[in-house]
Amino acid sequence: MKYYWQSFRISIGIILLLAGSYQWIDRPVARWVKSECVGEVNTLFVAITQLGGSTWYLVGSAVAFGFFRYVKRYPLYAHRFAFVFASVAVSGIATDIIKVIAGRFRPEKWFNEGLYGFDFFHVTASMISFPSGHTATAFSLAMVISKLYPKYALIGWAIALAVGISRVMVSMHYVSDVIAGAMVGVVSVHLLVIYWSPKWFVR
Repeated sequence: MKYYWQSFRISIGIILLLAGSYQWIDRPVARWVKSECVGEVNTLFVAITQLGGSTWYLVGSAVAFGFFRYVKRYPLYAHRFAFVFASVAVSGIATDIIKVIAGRFRPEKWFNEGLYGFDFFHVTASMISFPSGHTATAFSLAMVISKLYPKYALIGWAIALAVGISRVMVSMHYVSDVIAGAMVGVVSVHLLVIYWSPKWFVR
């Protein structure tokens, strides 16, 4: 009961944080980024944001799983790469589902057409801003690192945070999109851990 009550309080806190960001933070930050993040600064964040792309993690972990499962036959590493694949895939699927349902306008729609907010059930790229998929991927990987290799956890979280910030700095997402993406990534892996055999997490 204590666990569920704690989860409920955390959920309420996140909802309030998202609502506050939507109302008071998202647009002022987006406006500032649009005017200030130019030139070399923008180039830097464009490079950082690539770290949140899920394709290479999915392909790489799938190939590594096959290698350690069928070639080298190291079950521990095979299952760990399977866990990486599952974590990125689950967070990605969850993010995509929420994106379509939410139908949130990206910052470019606000800059160019004055459109801000949600228009539910859309698949157009400019209307699937919430939550941030790159951020979800980065935070799911940070969560994986913290579970499998805790001594490198700080590095993983730092990179994930940098990716989240970059999504705002390249004007692809609002702050609340990034917060939601981080939550999706963390929660997805947390739920996977519950159903994953604990023996594969032996240090």
